[in-house]
Amino acid sequence: MTTQNTLSQAARERFRQWSGGRDRLPGQDLDRLAQDPQVRGQDAAILSVLKDLPAALGQQDLTCQSLDQVPDRLEFRYCDSLERVNTPRSLFPQGDPDARCVRQGDQPDCVLTSTCISLATQRPESIIAMFEEGDKGLVLRLPGERGRCVSLPTDRELLSHSCAYQNGAWMTVLAKELGPVGRMVPAQAIKKVTGHKVDQDMMFMTSERATRQKLERAMEKRAVVIAGRNGMDDQVAGLTKNHSYAVIGYDPAFARVRLQDPEGNEPLDAQGKPKDGDLDGRFSLPISEFRSLFSSVHYESVDQPSFWGSFLGKVKDAFSVPAGGDGGVPIS
Repeated sequence: MTTQNTLSQAARERFRQWSGGRDRLPGQDLDRLAQDPQVRGQDAAILSVLKDLPAALGQQDLTCQSLDQVPDRLEFRYCDSLERVNTPRSLFPQGDPDARCVRQGDQPDCVLTSTCISLATQRPESIIAMFEEGDKGLVLRLPGERGRCVSLPTDRELLSHSCAYQNGAWMTVLAKELGPVGRMVPAQAIKKVTGHKVDQDMMFMTSERATRQKLERAMEKRAVVIAGRNGMDDQVAGLTKNHSYAVIGYDPAFARVRLQDPEGNEPLDAQGKPKDGDLDGRFSLPISEFRSLFSSVHYESVDQPSFWGSFLGKVKDAFSVPAGGDGGVPIS
């Protein structure tokens, strides 16, 4: 079956089947279909968005007529969902993890996703080193922790969690395995992923000079840095409150900070267009504007392992022996 370009076209082909030949599909039936693990591929992509159409139109049930009134935002989500379910079922099919490909999913894990975006930008080799493929299958080993067996994502997990699309399944595996970490305060999430201590700055208590120095030093050391906006920050078109952003660069010559929004948004002009002319979720701000729009910055201290990361790392080194001496998963 060929993939349809619009949600209304694709859903119309399946509506009679899903509704049992009726002209109406009750909302609870639509939700049940969307949660059915047997529904995969394009059907899963359609239903992940179609379930929200009745509410978008102020209705309880889905009708044939509803399919002619799909809002643009749901059409956009459908295109995104199709790309998600077409993610390769391998970790790094393009080589290194590419932070530019990452987008947050429905889960409220902007902290974890921003941390991974920053790490993929600064030290992509660190993300690759988290994974091992051996006799036991796919193993995820976070700094200072024992390895855990994990699985590649299902279609439903790709639709729900953060995703790297054609760049591979690595981001979704981390998102689904570290779920609650994404809701942690930034310092805890960075410690969990990197094993290092974190230096936190509240913007109103930090001078511009200190912010410049810390950003420059962090970029030199290839450290993870994420910036946060709280509920009291200024309302700005294209920027979200109570949200974390990855800091992916700093230009000391022009004092400009480069950021990436895990949701793919960025500051907009009066006409609702991206100020930099390209809606790719990446944008830069002068240091003064950065300080006025963001309330906090968290810096990974790459030279300072956290207590548990350091302690467990020493224990592992003391008691672990490589399996077969061929670089496999260590066994105790």
